[in-house]
Amino acid sequence: MPSQQQIHAFTQAFHRTAIERLAAQPALVARALQTLVRWQTQRGPNASDAYMREWQALLEGDLDQLKKRVCADDDHAATLRNASPLGFVLSPAERYALRAKSIWPAA
Repeated sequence: MPSQQQIHAFTQAFHRTAIERLAAQPALVARALQTLVRWQTQRGPNASDAYMREWQALLEGDLDQLKKRVCADDDHAATLRNASPLGFVLSPAERYALRAKSIWPAA
């Protein structure tokens, strides 16, 4: 079972890569924003609304600031990563490769 540190390393690597992809393919930002709207519509108001609003503001702003905020090494950034609308950005194969590096690094 992966440790919390390994999971943390994976989610940071995933989000660094995903945000770089957003910069290269700006249409993905619109898709992430649509994901937030869909989530809010499907589930209604709940405790994660503040994180959804923060994600919206970050996605509508500067991507360097988004990367800095979401990939930070603090509890708030970890919570943002857990509420991330970017899951669609990387393919399963890309996710697996990152997971292999982060959770099962070469000895």
